[in-house]
Amino acid sequence: MVSTPTVHVRGLGFPEGPVVLADGSIAFVDLLHQKVRAWRDDVLREICSLPGSPNGMRRGPDGALYVANNGGIAPESLEVLKFADPPISGRIQRVALDGSWRDFAVDLPGEAPWRPNDLVFSPAGDIVFTDPQNWEVLQDWSPDDPNSPYKGGRLLLTTREGRVSQLAAMTGFPNGLVFHPDGSLLVGLTLEHRILRFPWKGAAVGEPETWCRLDDKFAPDGMIIEGNRLYAAGSVGDRVAVIDLEGKVRDHIDTGPGSDPTNLCLQGNTLWVTLGLPGQLISYTL
Repeated sequence: MVSTPTVHVRGLGFPEGPVVLADGSIAFVDLLHQKVRAWRDDVLREICSLPGSPNGMRRGPDGALYVANNGGIAPESLEVLKFADPPISGRIQRVALDGSWRDFAVDLPGEAPWRPNDLVFSPAGDIVFTDPQNWEVLQDWSPDDPNSPYKGGRLLLTTREGRVSQLAAMTGFPNGLVFHPDGSLLVGLTLEHRILRFPWKGAAVGEPETWCRLDDKFAPDGMIIEGNRLYAAGSVGDRVAVIDLEGKVRDHIDTGPGSDPTNLCLQGNTLWVTLGLPGQLISYTL
């Protein structure tokens, strides 16, 4: 039985990437306001400001926060995107808990624009991240348009030294990603309403297969696995999907009309969810 949600913070500018810190704080990025923030015990604090637009975030093995920065795009509404002035090239950044930060991986392969979206650490400590590429053109996109300028997206890896390579070209806006307990890599395709499973080969991937097909109103965004369940935020669908480790949807948590859940994390039996367009940090007791 899931509780009704508790709203902890309002008035944010498209939050994403919640992470539990060692002191119990919930850190998250704010795309529109270009910040990394943290909340604990009714106190909201700023960790740092970043150029571009911090999009996804994970806590690294060293305790620092690693950010996928898309270079400067943030939704103001379903119809309007705001572009940072000045923009930067998309990159991975490292943020220390004292607020100092540095660029971690800047030289991405392939043709710009680079739009890192979300990331996860591999068992070896490398960073695997999604780049949905030029998603700013999607406002005029149609899935039936063969002449669409949308590139489709790709899966990238950066070593601990900041060397970036491409693992796979993709379609359908690759977004959230997580490693399955069996060692495979799961990647959500937002526009195709499904989650792919890639065999993981150390620093390479095998051929993907569809691991979970979601309904056409559920657009998978951020994902986590805890225990024997995967939790996927379905931004456009205003739900969180609860999926077993075989890829079967077991339940949904309804987050309400227009809620736009972007990402999530678990702290004990508390599920923290960022709501993008409403600009809120909320929680559920599971």
